Amino acid sequence: MQYVLEERIGDPFLFCGREKEMTLLLDWISRIPKKLSKSQAILGRRKSGKTAIMQRLFNILWNQNGLVIPFYFEVLDQDQWVLQFADEYFRTFLSQYLSFEKRIPLEPDNAPFDWETIHCLCNQLNNERILENLQRFNKYYDEENTHSAIMFAFGAPVRFAQYTGKFFLVMIDEIQYMTEYIFHDQNRKVKAYNLPGAFHGLVEIKSAPMLVSGSYIGWMTQMMRKMFVGCRLRPFPISPKLDEKGGLEAVFKYAETYNIQLTDEIANVINMIIQSDPFYMTALFSSPFRDFSSVEGVIQTFVEEISNKKGELYLTWMEYIDISLKKVKDKYGKQILLILSKNRYQKMGRDEILEKLEWSEERDAELEKKLLALEYGGLIESTSSNYHYQGIPDDILDLIFRERYQYEIYKKQFNMASELKKRVKELEQNNRSLKGQVNELKGRMLEVVLWRELNSFSKKGSAISGLENRFRPMPDNLKNAPFLISMKEMSIGLIYLNYFIQSPETAVMELDLLVEGTSETCYQAIVFEIKNRDEKKCPTDLEVNLFVQKIEVFKHALKRMGHQNICLLLVFLSANGFEDNSEKWLHEQDVLTADMNTWMKN
Repeated sequence: MQYVLEERIGDPFLFCGREKEMTLLLDWISRIPKKLSKSQAILGRRKSGKTAIMQRLFNILWNQNGLVIPFYFEVLDQDQWVLQFADEYFRTFLSQYLSFEKRIPLEPDNAPFDWETIHCLCNQLNNERILENLQRFNKYYDEENTHSAIMFAFGAPVRFAQYTGKFFLVMIDEIQYMTEYIFHDQNRKVKAYNLPGAFHGLVEIKSAPMLVSGSYIGWMTQMMRKMFVGCRLRPFPISPKLDEKGGLEAVFKYAETYNIQLTDEIANVINMIIQSDPFYMTALFSSPFRDFSSVEGVIQTFVEEISNKKGELYLTWMEYIDISLKKVKDKYGKQILLILSKNRYQKMGRDEILEKLEWSEERDAELEKKLLALEYGGLIESTSSNYHYQGIPDDILDLIFRERYQYEIYKKQFNMASELKKRVKELEQNNRSLKGQVNELKGRMLEVVLWRELNSFSKKGSAISGLENRFRPMPDNLKNAPFLISMKEMSIGLIYLNYFIQSPETAVMELDLLVEGTSETCYQAIVFEIKNRDEKKCPTDLEVNLFVQKIEVFKHALKRMGHQNICLLLVFLSANGFEDNSEKWLHEQDVLTADMNTWMKN
């Protein structure tokens, strides 16, 4: 896959997990050409993966080269005149549209093309209506007609859908910043606080639905209620945390990127401490204090990173804390945070919070006001009734709260290292050793086990050793098949876990493991379907049929990307083997079969 939009995550293979979110969003995108997709708002705190998801969606759609054209725009937390904002928005849209149509990459820093380049590329399209758009916008800009310029820029995806007969996905990252950092006047004195309302009608047009995001959930929710009435934006909440499999996959991938050797037990401890959170993972692996030689070293590394007042992790959370506490300017705001953070995995009624604060019932209205302010800042959560509240279910945030405020409020010292050691001990309760847990996890994460082995060959720039001997017995015609012979010498390039494929005719599909070759004359890849070792049953007829169907969609997608010569080795790996009829049918479809004994015996 070509990453024409530079992804902020860095190395694209660091995008881990998110199967549930990506499947839901890609299914939603697949309905855009049928005009069935309602605009959505991704809600999640900073560093929760919103930008990574949106930028990956852009690159997937760009590579698919289908009916849906992606547009991604990030609103920055920097003061800007609305006319300049309109210019940047429109140029970014045009740049990405032209990149899609002309199949050319964007600038390395994702900056929009200059007007000269845009005019040149638009002339090549030979579309008079698009050229008229450029002239009209430039007229508004030269006249400093800010209202017409911004409305014309925002409406561009809808108009271009009419001109081209295609559809657009409009992605605006951190849309809530429009209410704070865009100004009507050039001197930046009068805020355009209701600017997102300019999308009020556009957000309902099905030819260019919107996917927006916001990091301050209270702020975003308030903006959506005020400027997108009638639930014009459907909330799409995401957790900053990956599932257990995605978390362990990420630990190994980050360790690989940072060239750090980890035992399986240490990797499991890291994943447990950070609760499968990629942001915490980045902070841990890039820490100057890092020591991953032992459990004690991991704990001390994390203590140093959380306690470091100049560290990214600490400063990111303090932004949230400061925003909240500015609205609750007394020690009770901090005390409420500590109470709710301690009870972060259960809801507490206002009566319970009053009791913890040792307040009388007469102060309920005062408490509610403070709770609403803290919720707006994104540090606590409430139910729809605004009677029950809880802290954010994040153990690291709880540690930061207690490190920062426990002594100030309760005059009790907090020992962070002792707290983390206690959690590691809890991991081994009921006589379950770390080694036993790792073996159990690896049994449920066979894709990660295979990825690690194949990645070792990729690092060496070598082919897979003994490839022809890793399969179950097969017919003679497959033993000498050209695709198997060529793959014996294939040097491994990129490896994808959970590779998403989609076509306009089908819902989103997912390949468990895709191993690409490095050939310049042919697209080479090994495609794995994997059934894990904890599944006692053999693959069903439906499962083996679905895999072959996915391959047909994948081949079609590759041709749409421009690949003419395609060579695929198809492998169905079932840890517990196959039913005879299913395996015979797979062989008839040129699919090789393997189990854990055959694949790992080399």
